[in-house]
Amino acid sequence: MWGAKLKIPLKKNITFAYNEAFELIVFMGMFACEHQMNRVAEEYRIELDSLIGTVFTDVRAKLSPYMLREMQFFFEYDFFHKALDYAFYESIASCREPLSGESWILHLKDSRAEELVTNMAFGVYCDKMEELLQGRSWEEASRDLSWLIERVKVTKPLEEVEAAHQPLLECLNHPEETQQRCVQLITQFYRDVFADWSDVIREESEKGLIRYEAFFKVDPERFIRDIHKSEPELFQTPSTFHVSFVSQVGNYHIWPFAKSYFWVIFGVHNDKVFGPAADREKAELFFKALSDKRRMDFIMLLRERPRYGGELAVELGITPAAVIYHANFFFFLDLVEFKRSDHRLYYHLNEDKLRDLLALTAKVLLDE
Repeated sequence: MWGAKLKIPLKKNITFAYNEAFELIVFMGMFACEHQMNRVAEEYRIELDSLIGTVFTDVRAKLSPYMLREMQFFFEYDFFHKALDYAFYESIASCREPLSGESWILHLKDSRAEELVTNMAFGVYCDKMEELLQGRSWEEASRDLSWLIERVKVTKPLEEVEAAHQPLLECLNHPEETQQRCVQLITQFYRDVFADWSDVIREESEKGLIRYEAFFKVDPERFIRDIHKSEPELFQTPSTFHVSFVSQVGNYHIWPFAKSYFWVIFGVHNDKVFGPAADREKAELFFKALSDKRRMDFIMLLRERPRYGGELAVELGITPAAVIYHANFFFFLDLVEFKRSDHRLYYHLNEDKLRDLLALTAKVLLDE
C-alpha cells in the first residue's frame, strides 16, 4: 500500500486563489455555528482574531428573525460535519475558476433544483452512504429522487447531524422551493451583511494567501508537510488553495463530483497554530491531548498502522466528526499527518515527534 513515492510536480499542480463564493458560504456557516466555533477555539487554545468578533457583532445586529431562522435551517448542525450546506460547497467547487459571490448566486439560481437537494443528502449521509444506498451507486441514486426520499425516511443520520434529518426530507420533497429559499437567503445575506465586509475580508484573506504562496514557492514540500500537515502524494491531481480569513484555522478538502481537481479551504492562521509553540504551551497541550482515553486509544491504533477516518470511528466507537475533533489536537502537535492511498486519506503517527514531546514534557516538569 505504501509503495515507492512518486515525484509530484507540486508547483504545477497547486495554485492559490481567493474565491469570494467560498468565503461567503464559510462566513454563513461559521456564524450559524458561532457557539461551537468558540468552544472549539477554547479547547484547542486558539486565539481568534478580534476582527471576527467585530464582524459577528455587526451580523447579529443586521439579521432579521426570518434570516436567522433560515440560517439555522441550512447551516446550524455540526462544526466539523457538513450537512445541508455541503450542497453549496459542491456547487462552488464544481466551477474550476474562482467565483465572486454574485456570480455564484447566479450559478446557483440556474442549477437544477434536484441536484441541489440530492447534494444536501450526500452531505448529511456522506459517512453512512453504504447503509443509505443499499448497493446502489450514488450516481444512480441521485437521479432517482423518489427512491432517495424513501431511503432517507428509514435511514438515521449520524448523531451530530441527526437534527438535519427532517429539514433534509423537507428539502427533498420540495426541491424548487428549496432552491428559491437558498437563493433568497444567500442573496439577502450577501447584500445586507457580507457586502459591507467583503473588502476587509478579501484583504485579510489575500494577506494570508500572499504569505503562504511565497512560503510554498520557496519550498513546496515543506509547506505541504509542515503547514498543510499532509504528504505531497495527495496532490497528484491539480488543486487550488483558497485562504480563508473567516475560517481562521483549518484544512477542508472539497472534491467535486466527476471532476479531476479539488479545492482546499485553508485557514489564514494555520501557520500560527501548526507552527512552533513555546515549550510549556506544547507540554500543556500534549497533556490535554492525552487526558482523554479515546485520544490515547487513537495514538495506540496509529502506532499499529495507519488508518483512515472511518476505521478510527468504528474502532474508537465515535463518529467520523469526532475523529476530526480529536485528530486536531495531534495536528497542532505535529503528532499526526495525512497521507493519501487507495483514494482515501490515512492518518499516520509521527513516532519521532512523539518521542520529542515526551522528552520535552519531562524537561518542562523537571525544569531541566
